[in-house]
Amino acid sequence: MEQSAKILIADDSHAIRFLVSEVLVNAGFTVVEAQDGQEAIEKTYKENPDLLILDYEMPKKTGFEVVQEVRSRTGYLHTPIIIFTAVTDKETKLEGLGLDIDDYLTKPADEDEIVARVKLLLKRNKQKMDSNPLTRLPGNPSIQARIETEIASGRPFAVLYCDLNNFKSFNDKYGFEAGDHVLKTTADIIVKAAAQDSSSFVGHIGGDDFIVVSAFDKAEAIAKQITHEMDQVSPSFYNKEDQERGYMLSINRRGEPEQFSLLAIGIGVVHNTKRPLTSFAQVSSIGAELKCLAKQHPTGSYYVLDRRGD
Repeated sequence: MEQSAKILIADDSHAIRFLVSEVLVNAGFTVVEAQDGQEAIEKTYKENPDLLILDYEMPKKTGFEVVQEVRSRTGYLHTPIIIFTAVTDKETKLEGLGLDIDDYLTKPADEDEIVARVKLLLKRNKQKMDSNPLTRLPGNPSIQARIETEIASGRPFAVLYCDLNNFKSFNDKYGFEAGDHVLKTTADIIVKAAAQDSSSFVGHIGGDDFIVVSAFDKAEAIAKQITHEMDQVSPSFYNKEDQERGYMLSINRRGEPEQFSLLAIGIGVVHNTKRPLTSFAQVSSIGAELKCLAKQHPTGSYYVLDRRGD
């Protein structure tokens, strides 16, 4: 949760550090203080804060020099940084943009503005770090949080676990660039289908695994649209020879020639209308089982709705 995030405030003025720290602590954050630029760098590496607030002018190292040092470390490339300054000229801000500074706070800053800016940057950074770099869809932390929210709500909901068939063999033959195109297209198909439920959630678990969380009464319609559109577009991923054959010739994991069916999608649909769902782990386990059943369908894309309890 963003309220428990750790914030580093670096300023050579004790009074400013005290005031800003008090504001942030009262808002629920943990605060680490530094009184000069060198100490800011040392405490950044020691404390690993979630966000830095740096004074523009400090002894030993300026705020910009701290940014240059911190951004040179791979682990801190995406740490949000706010520069706290009384300097408001355009040239200074342009220099800061070149250093990948996220925001500015002008002294004296309003208490509510400090908290609002910090919360906004932490939220944006969480979304950025959580999202899949290829599809820009939310990843596992957001997926788990959404499913747990649905479980807690008690309302009827469904989770669609989506997995491509024969994606590895396709990747082996056609290459990663073609594989990335397949994943992006699949993500687009799933997002479009999930739009049938305006409150739905789409996530990218990783690789060729996707997830949709929706209202139960929309789940089958979403699954039907995904499977239909995937089968419509699948041949376009292949060269003319494979399209005409209706299957792909490639080498299997044993190094032997093998025929592989064209890409299709298997979907396992978990829901809580027949039996209670009580944990993320339970939902994941049932989803994996149903998805495997769907992937065993001999031709094309297919979905399996959990009917146990009928």
